[in-house]
Amino acid sequence: MSNQVYGPLGPKSIRLLSIVPGFASETINCSLTVVDDRDQAPEYDAISYVWGSNLSDEPITCNGQRMVVTENLIEAMRYLRPLPSWDSVITWPENHPLHSSHNVWRGFATNRQEEREHSASQQQRPIWIDALCINQLDKAEKENQVKLMDRIYANATTVKIWLGGARSFQMYGRMPVVLAFVAQALRNVRAGEDYPTAARAATDATYRNSVHGFPIATAEEWKVLYDFFDNPWFERIWVVQEVVHAKQAIAILGDWHVELAALGEAARWFQAHGFGLPSNVKYTGDTKDLLPVAKLAAMWQMHCTPGKRSPLLQMLRDLRGRKSTLKVDKVYAAYSLAEETAETEKLNPLIEPTYDHELVNEVYQNMVRFLVINHGNLAALSHAGGIQGVKTLDQLPSWVPDWSQGKESVELIDGSQDDTPYNADGGENLVIGDSIDPRCFSVKGIRIPTRVIRAYGDRLISYGFRHTTYKEERDFVKSAWSLIAHLANKGNSIRGERLEMYQPENIPRTFVSTLTAGLTNIRKPVDEDPGFLDDAANWMSKQFGGRIPVSGISKKPKWQTALWNSSNSGRFHETFTRVCLHRRFFITTENLMGIGPETMEKDDIIVILFGGKVPYVVRELGENEYSFIGECYVPGLMFGEAVKQWRESGRKANFFNLV
Repeated sequence: MSNQVYGPLGPKSIRLLSIVPGFASETINCSLTVVDDRDQAPEYDAISYVWGSNLSDEPITCNGQRMVVTENLIEAMRYLRPLPSWDSVITWPENHPLHSSHNVWRGFATNRQEEREHSASQQQRPIWIDALCINQLDKAEKENQVKLMDRIYANATTVKIWLGGARSFQMYGRMPVVLAFVAQALRNVRAGEDYPTAARAATDATYRNSVHGFPIATAEEWKVLYDFFDNPWFERIWVVQEVVHAKQAIAILGDWHVELAALGEAARWFQAHGFGLPSNVKYTGDTKDLLPVAKLAAMWQMHCTPGKRSPLLQMLRDLRGRKSTLKVDKVYAAYSLAEETAETEKLNPLIEPTYDHELVNEVYQNMVRFLVINHGNLAALSHAGGIQGVKTLDQLPSWVPDWSQGKESVELIDGSQDDTPYNADGGENLVIGDSIDPRCFSVKGIRIPTRVIRAYGDRLISYGFRHTTYKEERDFVKSAWSLIAHLANKGNSIRGERLEMYQPENIPRTFVSTLTAGLTNIRKPVDEDPGFLDDAANWMSKQFGGRIPVSGISKKPKWQTALWNSSNSGRFHETFTRVCLHRRFFITTENLMGIGPETMEKDDIIVILFGGKVPYVVRELGENEYSFIGECYVPGLMFGEAVKQWRESGRKANFFNLV
């Protein structure tokens, strides 16, 4: 890019782009203007789009200089620039069959051909486009502008979302189908839950679709809607802040303009009523009426709660499944949405944005150090740990989450430890040790004698939704029970002593607690929710008959077991598949049961690290170095039991050097 296009830019300055009117066949001609203070800028719009990697064969002219941009951007600029205000511009008459005035999408969607002026694509205002308004060859400018992007999008009059041109979607034959589906979903939103859905709608797809006003699951129209929501834009990471901070947002697909509010509300409705694909599972089956709307639904939910920020760790988790060109952007895109980074102009030195190639590899590990120091706990470690068969980024240290990769297993500790249901460290304060190696993280804790992984089962890979029990789920539970069935035999003991939860009569209930990490689907302790335990007993009985005893799970008298058939909540099934996904069930040398990382191996050890509310699995490498494998749930270790024994023993705690 020519230096004649870009001059110096102040710390609060932005550039705005003006596009000269023209027909689609004409070369793009535009100009950049510097605004010294972004908060004093004139009215402007901002574009949200997928950059793409293919460069256009046709250059544009900017400030009199020829520039090369991507194919996707030049196509967007052709559709966004104003048409000439001449009579030669042909528009639709009002009686055109697709005119919004007499279709179900009136009020939230229009077509560019309906009017010559005042259309959403008639870009009269200047526009902000990152690829052109930021000098991409100036590293320092990029780092500063990244910290301003939330304000840039928040100050824009309209955020215009470019989903592609006519070639990306057969618009005239397919887009009306999409709009009809969206219109019906919005009708359902307005109707609330007063129409008869009942429990049957959750298990009977034909009935559910009919009740909600949609075609049967095998109808070809569902594939049209699927293709629309499968647009790459919905997957990108930067678009989240662009939408969340927008005053108004319009999606543009060729000549069609759709209010994002309509798409967002429809996506939330589809997700809430069983039409959404699970967000954290790679589903390879026949989608039929299942839609990839989870990311849009979550994004729109954030937009509808303005001013509410989430913990940074939670945002990093929520965004890691999205796509970005640069790995560091998986971190930077979370800044404008998180509590700890509300003031992006005064960031902690550990998390200052950098695009310096020599420092980029330290971004992820510096983020972990920041989170640990800032919060005084080890919640960030719950997001680390290997993913079976996936190579981590640039050989990251084992204790650093690879946020460039999606993670299908959920964390036992979520965004923060402020309201954690566990207390494995018994309230011991975090103590970080010294290490001259920046790739080493040294933390104080205790190694629990004889708590070594003795055996484990295969990892759970399943879909876990729509009240369907898959063979993989049955096999997982069956395999897990085979490891601990002997503990349910009366007369068994652990060194003559046994925690109450490991008494033979309590083993089935402890088994259920392990499979759900001790919590119900609403994160309530399982022992405090008899209905949940009844559901667990019901599911076990249906799937395994008497091979797994249910008498120790539910407290219902035997004569009441027939009533189980009247319950079909599936709460246990939903919870256990979510918790155990991509985890393994294991048993220790001392016959404690647990669930842990999919990358665990025999003879891995369980430790309690101070500042960590769950136990961790580590692998001894020698010379007091350990590889961090991941968090785990072990009944009998979750509430400071091991720490209490350690205090009574008088033993010293150790520093564990994680590498």
